[in-house]
Amino acid sequence: MKIIEVSDTDLVEIEGNRHRTFQAISTPLTADVILNDIQSHRRQRVIVICNTVSQSQGLFQDLTQINHTETLNVTLLHSRFLPEHRAQKEAEIQANFSENWQDDGQCYLLIATQVIEAGLNITCEVMHTELAPMNSLLQRAGRCARFKGERGEAYVYWQIKINSELGELAQSDLELETAEVTPEKKSFLPYNKELCQNTWQVLQSHNQSELAHENVGFKLEQDWINQVHLVADLLENEKRKNDRSEFERKFNDAIFKGNREWADDLIRSVDNRNLFIWNEPTIIDFDDSVQIDPKKLLPFSVPLTTLCKVWQEVKNLGYETDWIFKRIAYPEKKGSETYALPSYPRIHSYNELQSSFQILVNPRYVYYDEEVGLQLGVKITGNRFFSPNKPMKMAVSEYQYQMDTYVAHLGCMWQCWRNPFATKVLKNGVLVDIKYLSVRDELQKVGGQFIQQKIFPNATSDDTAALFEYLVMLAIFTHDLGKLQQKWQSVMRGWQSIAYRDFQGKSPKSFLLAHTDYNPGGKAQKDALKAYEKQHKRPNHAVESAFLAQYILGQYLAPLLGEYFSATSEQISGVAYTILLAAGRHHSAWAKGWEMKDVSQIKEIVLHPGANSAIAASWRSLVRFLPDSLSLPAGTPIFSQSRYQVREIDLNKFSNTEIDYLHLYSLVVRALRLCDMRSVQL
Repeated sequence: MKIIEVSDTDLVEIEGNRHRTFQAISTPLTADVILNDIQSHRRQRVIVICNTVSQSQGLFQDLTQINHTETLNVTLLHSRFLPEHRAQKEAEIQANFSENWQDDGQCYLLIATQVIEAGLNITCEVMHTELAPMNSLLQRAGRCARFKGERGEAYVYWQIKINSELGELAQSDLELETAEVTPEKKSFLPYNKELCQNTWQVLQSHNQSELAHENVGFKLEQDWINQVHLVADLLENEKRKNDRSEFERKFNDAIFKGNREWADDLIRSVDNRNLFIWNEPTIIDFDDSVQIDPKKLLPFSVPLTTLCKVWQEVKNLGYETDWIFKRIAYPEKKGSETYALPSYPRIHSYNELQSSFQILVNPRYVYYDEEVGLQLGVKITGNRFFSPNKPMKMAVSEYQYQMDTYVAHLGCMWQCWRNPFATKVLKNGVLVDIKYLSVRDELQKVGGQFIQQKIFPNATSDDTAALFEYLVMLAIFTHDLGKLQQKWQSVMRGWQSIAYRDFQGKSPKSFLLAHTDYNPGGKAQKDALKAYEKQHKRPNHAVESAFLAQYILGQYLAPLLGEYFSATSEQISGVAYTILLAAGRHHSAWAKGWEMKDVSQIKEIVLHPGANSAIAASWRSLVRFLPDSLSLPAGTPIFSQSRYQVREIDLNKFSNTEIDYLHLYSLVVRALRLCDMRSVQL
């Protein structure tokens, strides 16, 4: 990483002579404060940012009640709107708060949450914002006097106060701001309390300094960031260093073995739950057998803290009421692989609520409209709003497969590795032009550098780049070896004969096939294939490819690594295993290989009589484009047997100490999958 110093001259150009001031305000922010400021200073573009959805809804409702003039145009934006309503609001906001906005005699007021911290290129002359950590605060302030020559004021409040009559809106969230509290007692959720308090101290010091009314430019912002975040960031970095070995173990298990437990642990903690409102409240109250499919409904993302507040409201009622939450429970183990729909047991405790990630809420306690968005709580009177269905996607597949011979398919993949090309693809039913770089241009340099830095540090960069290309070639060459099984060819050639006879497909003749003709958009063809596959199950081929690849890599990879790179047996084994992984996992990233039970079921692989001819032709078409810098072993790979007794093969063999080989595998399999995906578009 290279640190680039920004000169004062560059800063003048970057900041564009804009002028933005900051002021910390100790009194609470209310609707009256906002309206009085607008009227006193004749504001035209104002943005208010709250930390929670409920606070923004409360302020919006307050302002709606006291706004008695047609010249104040108020918009509310947060995360709990339906997509079409949010998109409409964002388009209007983008127009009304744009760089070159025009004065039409109205004041445009936007009340929002963190959703505007990124993604909206808007500006205002004054911003009122609730206190947040300095980095988030400055991100928000970037929407005040954003463009060259503009002047703006940012006011920061440590408390927002909502009208108590609208308390049901705010108390569903983190806390009800109807009374004044001290900063020491205040909770700043969802943010870190200490960071917020430190930010407040920095802003108060600025208030009392001689720079209070001066422009806050890049260098002062940088100083503020360092004062608030530097120590915390250094401590976090040190913690990550100390936990590196544990992190690598979890990363390995999550990424390369598909361990969901560690995947959840590694991802940044998100305190939100997906909320659904079903559209048959009367039935669902009394009949738990009613089946709904959440996958077809639009969810709302709601903080767990908000749901806990609502849960507490129920407890505070002191009497039994209707159910308010049910968890969406999916079938376990084998049942999860079927089409069975989930069940919906009622939530009875905090622990059940916290451990549920998809939740059904009783529509009697939900109100929604396109101005305020989703409101939730026992004091809310429902308006029979139900979760709408997700928009239907056009049922046109992006890919339409055509018959591809085994040899031609590998040749097309190798062409995608070597050459850029332009094509047309279907996206949502529309043909669009697209241009691809060669996969080699995308990955060879980084692949070669990785091999040089992590595996063969004494090799030249040219040799390691050439080796990476050779590894990709071997991955392409071996990844479909399983399709050379007699059974696989029998099933696929049988379907291709039907496609040729009934659906104007190509004649299979005597070719060994890699793909068959298939148009998923044709109902008759789709039904015909479904009927055919009921009688003729297509065999698996990926792990079979990895198994067969072992007989080739020993002949055509090990000698080269030993001669050119003085590789040890461990290095040869590690590099070869990356190819086996790429072949065995080119369809499923977490394929585990074969255990003894698989071996007893599969028993043997029977190759098609034409397998060796296809292998020889493929090899010749690929190796002639390899660089001359590495001299390959002489001859052409062949299988010495027509039948192979299968044995166990482990695709989780790498340990945590062999992470470099797993990273090499990720580069090789990335190249393989890109070539495979693009080859059908040539």
